[in-house]
Amino acid sequence: MHVAIIGGASTIGTTVAYTLSGLAPRLDVSLVDINDGAAWAHGTDIEHASYHFAHAPGADEGHDSETAGSVRSATPEEIAELDPDLLIFNAAAPQPDDATDPSAREAELERNRSIVEDVAESLRPLDPTPLLVVTNPIDRLVYDFYSLLGWPRRYFLGYSLSETARIADGIADLVDAHRTDVYCPTMGEHGEHMIPVFSRARVDGEPIDVTDAERAELMAYVRDIPFEIAEERGVDETSRWVTSAGVSRVVRTMAAAADDSSVDGTGVEADGGDWTFCLSTPLDGEYGLEDVALGVPVDLDADGVAAIHEWELTDEETEQLTDAYDAVRADLA
Repeated sequence: MHVAIIGGASTIGTTVAYTLSGLAPRLDVSLVDINDGAAWAHGTDIEHASYHFAHAPGADEGHDSETAGSVRSATPEEIAELDPDLLIFNAAAPQPDDATDPSAREAELERNRSIVEDVAESLRPLDPTPLLVVTNPIDRLVYDFYSLLGWPRRYFLGYSLSETARIADGIADLVDAHRTDVYCPTMGEHGEHMIPVFSRARVDGEPIDVTDAERAELMAYVRDIPFEIAEERGVDETSRWVTSAGVSRVVRTMAAAADDSSVDGTGVEADGGDWTFCLSTPLDGEYGLEDVALGVPVDLDADGVAAIHEWELTDEETEQLTDAYDAVRADLA
């Protein structure tokens, strides 16, 4: 699989490339950026790093020289020539000083929409190709790409797995468990109107009860922690590690589906349990919603969304999903 990261010289773009180089060494990765010098420098440095991944104790067969992938650089004008199997959109306008304020996310739409329009134009020569959007506001930009390109909606995805990791961390502290034993999917908007689906929360496979007060505390934690991180580290750093790990997880799932391995498209092996991804994708009647992109449970294959699941939600979760729809539609309108 060949993955082209648009905005590849950015903090997230380079971290995704580095993570994939270590965890999915068979993939070819192109760092596509208007700053071709920086893209080349990062790509070369990551290629050098792959030498150590390949020779470290425990390196798997993915590091075999006959199947090893590469990391290269390219300009936006060269996207069509790359003929990628997966596009990751991570280009964004520079972050202002007030980006650590949650309310500042509203301004991101106008700052990044012109970039979306330019990139969509450069993608027109391609056949429909899965496009994973990482740039905020994710749900709105997913729908913008869908509207501009006119490809089947299954090709459009929006990253929203960081919240799943954060809510797991919060629940783990609450019930004194390890975070990797916690599963609580998040639907809705990537932002203020995210929806932790507590009705499907599990700890070590068992359902848990969360009081209203605990839910409010967990929601506050998940909403606030990325801005607290940005305030301490600086907006240019962003939540690079959790985002890159989550993006890599999506990419590796799609690559495994392309290889027809034991992964069934939900991010786990076929007998691995209920750990379905929730990603943003355009809706056309699912949950009674349309003309919008929101985070919903999906199965993945090499071409993007293979299926959308319509879970039975509680009345509260259904109301929250409607609120998320209204918020995103208001901006799109």
